[in-house]
Amino acid sequence: RIALKRIRTDLVSHQQMHNRFLKEARVTSQLTHPSIIAIYEIHDERNLAFYTMPYVEGKTLKQMLKSARIKEKQGEKLDHAEGSIPAIIRIFLSVCQAVAYAHSKGVLHRDLKPENIIVGKYGEALILDWGLAKLIDSDREKEPSLPTKNTDNEEFHNLRALTNIGKVVGTISYMAPERAIGNPATLQTDIYSLGVILYQILTLRYPFRRKSLKEFRQNHQKEHLYEPTAIAPHRDVPDILSQIAMKCLSKDPLERYKTVDEILTHLESYIEGRPEWFIAAHLDIHKKADWEFQENVLIAEHTAITRGPEISDWVNLMISKESFDQNTKIEAELYFGANSHGLGFLLSVPEAADRIHLNDGYTLWLGSDLTSTTKLSRSTVEILHAPEAYLQRNVWHRIRIEKVDNHIYYYLNDHLQFSYLELLPIIGTHIGLLSRDGDFKIRDFKVSIGGHNITINCLAVPDAFLAHKDYVTALSEYRRIGNSFPGRAEGREALFRAGITLLEQAKTANSPTQKEQFYEETFTEFEKLHNSAGAPLEYLGKALVYKSLNDYEEEVKCFELALRRYPQHPLLGALKEQIIYRMHENSRYLRRSTYKFMLLVARLMPEATTTAGVKNLFNSLNRHWEPLYFFEDESHQMSDDKLKNLTFSMKLAFWLAKPYVLNEVIDELLHFKPFPFRTAANAVFCLIELGSWQLASKAVDKIISTLETNIEMHDEANSSIQLLQIALLANQKSTLEAIEAARILPPQHFNKQYDRLIIYLMEKALDEYDIEAFNKLTTVLPESTLAPDNELLANCCKIWGAFIEKQWSKAGEILENYSLEILTHEGSPLHFLYGCWLYMTEGPEIASLHFGSILDLTSPRSWALFSHFYNGKIVTQETQKIGTEQSWYNKAFLWEKKQLYRQMALFYHCNGEDEKALNYRRLVKDTIVDV
Repeated sequence: RIALKRIRTDLVSHQQMHNRFLKEARVTSQLTHPSIIAIYEIHDERNLAFYTMPYVEGKTLKQMLKSARIKEKQGEKLDHAEGSIPAIIRIFLSVCQAVAYAHSKGVLHRDLKPENIIVGKYGEALILDWGLAKLIDSDREKEPSLPTKNTDNEEFHNLRALTNIGKVVGTISYMAPERAIGNPATLQTDIYSLGVILYQILTLRYPFRRKSLKEFRQNHQKEHLYEPTAIAPHRDVPDILSQIAMKCLSKDPLERYKTVDEILTHLESYIEGRPEWFIAAHLDIHKKADWEFQENVLIAEHTAITRGPEISDWVNLMISKESFDQNTKIEAELYFGANSHGLGFLLSVPEAADRIHLNDGYTLWLGSDLTSTTKLSRSTVEILHAPEAYLQRNVWHRIRIEKVDNHIYYYLNDHLQFSYLELLPIIGTHIGLLSRDGDFKIRDFKVSIGGHNITINCLAVPDAFLAHKDYVTALSEYRRIGNSFPGRAEGREALFRAGITLLEQAKTANSPTQKEQFYEETFTEFEKLHNSAGAPLEYLGKALVYKSLNDYEEEVKCFELALRRYPQHPLLGALKEQIIYRMHENSRYLRRSTYKFMLLVARLMPEATTTAGVKNLFNSLNRHWEPLYFFEDESHQMSDDKLKNLTFSMKLAFWLAKPYVLNEVIDELLHFKPFPFRTAANAVFCLIELGSWQLASKAVDKIISTLETNIEMHDEANSSIQLLQIALLANQKSTLEAIEAARILPPQHFNKQYDRLIIYLMEKALDEYDIEAFNKLTTVLPESTLAPDNELLANCCKIWGAFIEKQWSKAGEILENYSLEILTHEGSPLHFLYGCWLYMTEGPEIASLHFGSILDLTSPRSWALFSHFYNGKIVTQETQKIGTEQSWYNKAFLWEKKQLYRQMALFYHCNGEDEKALNYRRLVKDTIVDV
């Protein structure tokens, strides 16, 4: 069945009606939307004009509202489908969606009213009568006048019954005030009409009684609008819908919604049952009583991997005195001055007793157009970046931040900019502000709280028990939900949160036995996710357990297993976010753990290394790394990001003593064209220094094979390989044989890689206390070929050799070549050797003054380690006391331990404590990773 619409026979001769009729058909035919009637065919021939469309069986919205109004007057029960607000509001939502679509296509309806909305038998809503529609950018506003009073009375009456009244088009009851005084139609005039329709839906009454256009023009300033909740208290009008209607009906167009999309956002909040908000506090940054903490503070980052607070920032930090323990909404009007860089809003800040850092919780930094750095951070770790959501300076903005359950929403001028979902429970009840400059203004700063959605997620109940530390009930509920909804996201999350509940129980358990029991149960609980759709969460959960146990090695292994096993899993984003967070968190205190996470990110999450936060962390480490004589670093000259990343991974793998990772890096380098042989040689030498010479030997064989296959065996590569083979010879045969091979190398081999080989052989001979081999090397050493840094290291080795022979004067002759400033500077490799020389020539007291001049650093350079040991600032495994689990020994890298043992062996050899010297020489040999 189809419907046909034509001009009434008594109006056929009127050109205005004819034009409007065809215009309606043509406009409607160009709008394709489920709630806009479709046009099948348009016919215009002589005096016959009609168009066809689908036949919709139903009632107009006007008829439905009228019926509901009559039933209400008669005291009858309203039909849910016809008269109730929840039912009709869905119709209104469809209407708004259709109008928003029309506006997006540049079309204004100009005559929105209930009689132009038909509701089908199955609830479909359609907007009819687009005869008054116009293009938004069209200059044509008024249409030809209707016939005057001199026209035949019946004809005049019929025409006046149509929508066009006078020269201003539209229907008076739905007309915006500015239209009555002749202003053009805009988006806001259609929004006003929608407001009248919504007001009728809520109250079954018109907001105003308007008899004629003339009277409307005279009295529109006197019209008073009453809230729907006051007009129809018996209809249980929701506050949010009442507020939408009132905003739409504002007399000032600037106070109405800017677009219909904004109305849709609020309507969807109501339909989805999102919480209603109640103002809990008005805050004033100038009122000290509002703030628990309000100070200028220095926030330092990366302190575990740097030797000073390189990344630091002075900020003004304010934390609210009042806490807000429910869903929270922050609203404010914000103005950035010409020099403002932005302002940070803090959410979910823990109670003072639970804060590890002052700025714990979430920080939403709203950047100005100076920096465009809007981002969301968790305890200073960036988790979401939105540079396009910056705020223009010298303009007032409305901002709104909502924390609803585990979601955070950010709105700028009532437009949603982004939302964020946190997998782990969001704790913390305070809010705050963080500013780097004072060039901003903030007003109408208020905090609202809200309850749960009307349609509560099944996890909300156990979540509430968990939040109140009722672990037994929470665990029971989570398990019940997990078993009730297998294969669904809710069931998966319930199983994960059951594990979180047990983990929280373990943390609060009193006895070690109870703790251990709960930890075992937690592992078992997370294993229920194995081979399920939520499999990566098993590893996330186990990583959280190992974190609680301070077993950071196993924590990283769990993350690595998940990344390798499920590289494309949709839940992997949550694990990657936690990895980045833990890496930054550890960078404050835990150096080894930070390195492990950095290696994990560099190897398995290279895409993350381009983000600002990760890049800053990596750059900090690069600037503070101790230089290694055997590592020829050319990363600053590399243009290939992947090669830079592999070089960085190589250094991390060396410090963490992970030879297999170094071997993986070499395998990846073999696929580069051209082959980066210097980078590969670095990796091989890292293996040799770690004592993994057999793995290094196999790596050299692979490199040779690759170079021969690709015909790249040019002189420099050949020389590099020959030098590596001599270094390997020192391990495969003897140091003396390697030295003999090095002595006969022709001059074309004299380069940085040659320097590396010479220093390595010198140190190896010294570690073996093989003075014959050492002297054989030094007697033919072409010193002029050594680079200045390597010449200093060679002299250190000569002084070391003189100490082994206890020739103090010979050592003194070399030391005299350097200034006292260099000898006493703890950053110099000579610092330790000069202290030993003072001990043997000037006595322990003078030496103690020298060794005691060092600064107290958490991570001293390897050549200053003995000085720290001498002063009791670090201890070894042999000297640490019971209970000192966080001693330097447990946090030091294998390379650092080896250097300290070498220095201690030499010191005790010099002062005649041979037994101690031999013990530490044995420990030097043990600090290898022989694979």
